[in-house]
Amino acid sequence: MSAADPPQDPRAIAAGALVELRRRVDAHFEAAVRRTPTAFACRSGCSSCCVAFSVAQIEADRLRGALTRLAATDPALRRRIREQAAEPGRHACALLVDDRCSVYDERPIICRSHGLPVRATLDDGSAHTSVCPLNFVGTVAPAASTLSLDAVNAPLSVIGRMWDPDGERVAIAVIATEAG
Repeated sequence: MSAADPPQDPRAIAAGALVELRRRVDAHFEAAVRRTPTAFACRSGCSSCCVAFSVAQIEADRLRGALTRLAATDPALRRRIREQAAEPGRHACALLVDDRCSVYDERPIICRSHGLPVRATLDDGSAHTSVCPLNFVGTVAPAASTLSLDAVNAPLSVIGRMWDPDGERVAIAVIATEAG
């Protein structure tokens, strides 16, 4: 960048980086399924991993946009999501309706990684790999199919801080109860 180039907006950079990170996680998932298609039980209607959680503001804003569009195209569904989110003690994600994600195209990164074998570094520095109990039954997941959560969470954290320097997280249920 030269001195004559205008500075780039951190939020615009973050938005583009989130799209790219989502694309990479989706591509990793698709490659894993191509590698071992019979090992995956993941399909439309499988929702055992769809629990209540929170997201960074950048992903919250994407979900808000999806819910605003949904209010315009399917107000009854939007109302149902809002009602579900207000249910006391609800453990399932408020965006899950009839075992399907109501905002699938805008689902957060964590949702895009569910079903994959994932590896995370624990507090003691050791690595732990886990797999959905419905997937890879009776077979070992190929190493190439394992997603490193550190490789996803580190850039996602930076992207989130570029969008919102305070690093605030928002519960999905709160987003689902908001107007829109």
